[in-house]
Amino acid sequence: MLKPLTNPYIILIITVIGIAIAIVGKNTFELFFVNITFLATIFLISLRDFDRHDRVYSKKRAKIVFVLISISFLFDSIFHFQWIPSFSAFFLATATVIKISVFGYEWFATIQALAHRQKVTSNIIILAIIAYLFIGIIWSFIYFMIWQIDPHSFKINDVREYQLQPWNLAMYFSLITLTTVGYGGIIPTGRWVMLLANFEAMAGAIFLTVIIARLVSLYGNLDN
Repeated sequence: MLKPLTNPYIILIITVIGIAIAIVGKNTFELFFVNITFLATIFLISLRDFDRHDRVYSKKRAKIVFVLISISFLFDSIFHFQWIPSFSAFFLATATVIKISVFGYEWFATIQALAHRQKVTSNIIILAIIAYLFIGIIWSFIYFMIWQIDPHSFKINDVREYQLQPWNLAMYFSLITLTTVGYGGIIPTGRWVMLLANFEAMAGAIFLTVIIARLVSLYGNLDN
């Protein structure tokens, strides 16, 4: 049974969902709260040892990841506070690549954990949800970078009285695209964004198809 206060799966999924919720912040300090949430998620994954085969990093790799996410946090700070304006694009791109690499590796490790399980449990379902949300989070990093470099890559059809921030819109657009809802409030106009949106929509649909088939097959094995 799951123990909500101690089960690391529960803590991890709450943290990941917290990223999607906290991203709606309207100022830089709220954005840094989101970045801290990112760091907390990375630490939870890198230190997790739910079962013996679920250890994501060795101690050496954990140190490398710690250094990488520290660099990412520093570069994000330099970019958002514009401490070195002439190199802001460099710091943004480097921080984005690091976050994509770390979360991408963690997503792959989560998929491996799902593939090795032989029965369906509550933890397996939570891992599947986390892996699905990771896709949207990783793509939001890319959209945010493109939005900062070329704001004309997106067209917003409904402008409210308050000014939404690029990180708000990037996460929203990513999750809407991942789930193939497509409200049409934000339209990609740049060719690279269109290509990325196509791949994210396909990735979301394929992931759900494969993971549901995997869970159903595991249930079938139990019945047999």
